Amino acid sequence: MVKVLSPRALEGLKNYVYKPGGYTWLDHAHTPFWNWLTAQLPMWLAPNLITLVGLIVTFIAYGTMWYYLPEYTGEGPRWPYFFAGVSILVYTNLDCIDGKQARRTGTSSPLGQLFDHGCDAVALHVMLSLVQASLAEPPSVFASVAAMSVYLPWWVSHWEEYHTGVLMYGDGNFGILEANYVLALVTFITGTFGPAMWDTPMRSIVPVFPWDTSVKHAFIVFAMCIALIQNYGQLYRVFSRHWTMLPEAERGHKELGNASRLTHLASGAALIFLGAVYLADNKLQPGQARLAGLLYGLVYAIVATQLIMDHMCKEPFRSPLLPLAVLTVAAANSVLQLVDARATAATLAGAMIVYYLVYVTTIVDQVCAYLGIKCLTITPKRA
Repeated sequence: MVKVLSPRALEGLKNYVYKPGGYTWLDHAHTPFWNWLTAQLPMWLAPNLITLVGLIVTFIAYGTMWYYLPEYTGEGPRWPYFFAGVSILVYTNLDCIDGKQARRTGTSSPLGQLFDHGCDAVALHVMLSLVQASLAEPPSVFASVAAMSVYLPWWVSHWEEYHTGVLMYGDGNFGILEANYVLALVTFITGTFGPAMWDTPMRSIVPVFPWDTSVKHAFIVFAMCIALIQNYGQLYRVFSRHWTMLPEAERGHKELGNASRLTHLASGAALIFLGAVYLADNKLQPGQARLAGLLYGLVYAIVATQLIMDHMCKEPFRSPLLPLAVLTVAAANSVLQLVDARATAATLAGAMIVYYLVYVTTIVDQVCAYLGIKCLTITPKRA
């Protein structure tokens, strides 16, 4: 049987302590609602099952939007846009109560945190795809850079956690909850007014607006700026502190210090660069855009999950080479056009689906066996 985690990694995972930070006013405002919602749940409901249900809802919305808007562009029926927004809200709020259910049922474990963040890595691609279709934004250099400006700070937040021990959900003013609500709002606006609304010239709304652009592109540029500001804060928090500030119990076998920080960051930069190149391709055959987006989303999720896992296990970060090689081949082919790009995207996306499923199920099986727990059910405690 193939094993992803070594005995040393499993021991490090067993002793993992989760430290969140950076909660915003919106997080605090939601806390009473989340506490109430958790209290309505049956005690037999496993926390990881809550997360999985939320993710499945977004998958259904993702498939629905793919069916009606296979190229991201055009206009579909209004209800899929509303359903997309609802799926984002459902996932976001269920994702915020799984930990509360774990504490309530006495089933908190490192597996829950790994499962939660692993699902988040997949959900990021799903939600960005829902928004791209809601904006009717075709694949282009602009759309690719915009997507990467969101993928980058999410990956860097886990790089920050690796080196500081704290996962920051925001900067106290704006964070993940606000970002997800903005994504949902975009889909609701499209469901109400139609995607053509986003092509309205900004100057027809704000005559003194300095650039001749659409509401859609002005919104995307604004969102990119917010994401990059968040990214600057992440980099500053890491490089402004000495690596010895990380408590010794949390260091384990990690590679720390500025050289390692830069090396790990370079790995993330390569992931983002390859994604920017690949998703910028606009010489597309029917159906290719969605397949390319799916391929990148899978590779991104695998690499991000590895970073999350290495942090929790207190191990050296080793970016998975095979998924990155697959993405490199796809990106190179999109530029050179050596073989059929749609067939390449379909084949590689299929391969990465299999790779991802084997990868995550192996990790879950190993962790469950080591900790003596189950993933989607609550193990009765011995008397």
